[in-house]
Amino acid sequence: MMNGRKRVIGGLGLMLWLVSAGVAQEPAVPGQKQPPGTKRKPLLQDAKSLADRKGAEAAADLLENAYQGHTPPEGVRMLIAALRGSTVGPGVGWFGPAQTRYSWKRLAGRCGVDPTQGSIPPSRLGGSEAWFRRLDRNKDGVLTPDDLDWSYSNTYVQMSDMLNRIVFKKLNRGGNGQLTKDELLQFFDKAAKGKDYISADDFRDAFVKGSAAGPRPDVWIRGLFAGDLGSMNEGPKLNEPAPDFTLKTPDGKDTIQLSKRIGVKPIVLVFGSFT
Repeated sequence: MMNGRKRVIGGLGLMLWLVSAGVAQEPAVPGQKQPPGTKRKPLLQDAKSLADRKGAEAAADLLENAYQGHTPPEGVRMLIAALRGSTVGPGVGWFGPAQTRYSWKRLAGRCGVDPTQGSIPPSRLGGSEAWFRRLDRNKDGVLTPDDLDWSYSNTYVQMSDMLNRIVFKKLNRGGNGQLTKDELLQFFDKAAKGKDYISADDFRDAFVKGSAAGPRPDVWIRGLFAGDLGSMNEGPKLNEPAPDFTLKTPDGKDTIQLSKRIGVKPIVLVFGSFT
């Protein structure tokens, strides 16, 4: 006999198909009789039904209720966010915080420090000075839980994300990751508009003006089901083995199979997105 969680997941799979096909119906109102032959409206039929928000919200509610008491897979979290019209930024949908076994608690224990109260000075960490500088994110001379917190609730992470995504990328017009003096001067001339200075308002408007909106909900949803934006399949969790794969090398002359490399030397898999 299937347990409750398997029944939930199995039922949700069918519901997701109905939503994607545009045939899932809005629930009947309790106590309200439907005239004979009446058909309830589809929850999600097209971009128009997403625009009125009613059907999309009902579909999102159904998804949340199906996983009540459980953490939905990241693909389902992404679908819920899209249905609710979210801009899907950090901490939303599949953009959750990364998991790591190298936590503050582990590092504090290794250095003999109380993880709930203490901080770690360079003498306790050991190793090279470069290692300490790398970990000491706010450069205050000691390591604290804040230095190892990479969730989006961390102020440093929020500021870094804003500076990288908005400021640096806007200034680095060449897109090569190297901000030049000429690029800075071009920005100054454009923002100053003939003046020999830039005010706070000039600076703000130079970055805010013309900022592009995120994809529409229907674009998120179609891309999700097509596999163009993320995946409906949940990836391996912390301490689970990575699935085997075979890929060609960049020059196309050779192939690499993960299972044949495991155990030979440490392996780091770096994933990215080109959109």
